[in-house]
Amino acid sequence: MAWQITRDGVEHTVDVEALGDDRYRVTVDGEAHELHAACPEDGVLSIVRGSRRWEADVVRTAGGASVTVSGRRHELGVIDERQLALAALGLGGAAGNDNVVSTSMPGKVVALLVAEGDAVQAGQGVIVVEAMKMENELKAAAAGVVSSIPVAVGDAVEGGAPLVYIDPDGD
Repeated sequence: MAWQITRDGVEHTVDVEALGDDRYRVTVDGEAHELHAACPEDGVLSIVRGSRRWEADVVRTAGGASVTVSGRRHELGVIDERQLALAALGLGGAAGNDNVVSTSMPGKVVALLVAEGDAVQAGQGVIVVEAMKMENELKAAAAGVVSSIPVAVGDAVEGGAPLVYIDPDGD
């Protein structure tokens, strides 16, 4: 799946292909790189490309992630190809939707932190998804009441799939 990633205000097209054994082909703006990536602990991504190695601290945000590498912090906005298609049809998606919590990458639901009918606050964790061997706690972008959770623990989910719906009015 391809993503449109904005890093520090500059847009990039990124595609990630799993090759097995923690190996990935990452294509950024048409330039392919093969690398090894692993998550030695929650919120930490270890990347090796050739003889170079990086450790990244990753914090999931409503619109993407805040990533710190070599002491430099980068704000990433992430939009997957499904969200781009919805936006092109005038159905929202690229600008984001505060009422729907979704993941930008395919993964597996490992925990539900709320139930239907629960009141949530902006920034509250609502679901945990494992992607690329890293657990990501996804948070509500706005306050409201959980109206629907169309997934269950153990479900495999595609990037962009709705995971938790939040009614901002609480109705």
